[in-house]
Amino acid sequence: MEASPSAPRALDVPGAKLTPGRKTIFAVACIVAGFLPVSAGYVPGDAARLACGLVVTIALLALSLLARRSAAVRGYWEIPLAFFGMSLFILADRYVPGFLASQVLHSPPVPGNPLASTVPGTVIIELDELLLTVVAVLVVVWISRSSPASIYVRKGRFGRAYVIGIIGLVGFYVLTFGALSHSRFMPVHGAFDFGRYLSLTPALLAAVAANGFLEELMFRGLLMSRLNLAFGPYLATFIQAAIFASWHVGVTYTASALLFIVLLAFPLGLIGGYLTRNSGSIIPSSLFHAGVDMPIYLGFLSYVS
Repeated sequence: MEASPSAPRALDVPGAKLTPGRKTIFAVACIVAGFLPVSAGYVPGDAARLACGLVVTIALLALSLLARRSAAVRGYWEIPLAFFGMSLFILADRYVPGFLASQVLHSPPVPGNPLASTVPGTVIIELDELLLTVVAVLVVVWISRSSPASIYVRKGRFGRAYVIGIIGLVGFYVLTFGALSHSRFMPVHGAFDFGRYLSLTPALLAAVAANGFLEELMFRGLLMSRLNLAFGPYLATFIQAAIFASWHVGVTYTASALLFIVLLAFPLGLIGGYLTRNSGSIIPSSLFHAGVDMPIYLGFLSYVS
């Protein structure tokens, strides 16, 4: 019998069942561990920030390798390994894109666009972040000796999730110009007519496609598939959505970060989890995510065009 689209391989079957109390404690620990790589960025001082990031990354890798050697928790060792991959990405992302934008592209970030000061630079930096994500995920896949299919990197089953993803992408493209581009919640710089919107469309689509795929690969692909080991589909989906939302603490591209996290980031994490499980692929969730990102990246591009 063919495996269900929501269960890529035996990875979804835990090695030992957790009691409800231990499962709750472990769930809280996972949410904390998921936020740790981001929290290192709030440490004052460049040297201290780098040291903290390295310590968190190395500690998560060490924890996963120790867990693999322990009979009691061996079934869950790939969960801290997933957090190691996320921390590895954050560590690289904290320095590589900034260096690329400033020293190579000579297009440093500007107020209103945290990526670059030109439209091409914005797209290149986003593609660079996608590359960093892929490398970090491949490192985890290599260490765990698993396959891309185990993190939903496959075509999956075409059905409801694909339809929702495609409709979301097209719908948000229309809404971004028709309504969201004039919203105070996601402000844009300067007047926006249809001609300007069309001229920015290629860069907009490239940027949101890259960001949508990288975040779905990291959270719905890598993280959620590993959380299945301990928590099953529903709780794993909730935990990864909570961690995904926590990574958006401190965003500066909206007038209300709290509303953005509660009303957009967390629900998007849940929706992405549902679409991935329904199809067995991160492609539908990446399409939907790209659509949701359009007003954000339209704002970025409006400040450099």
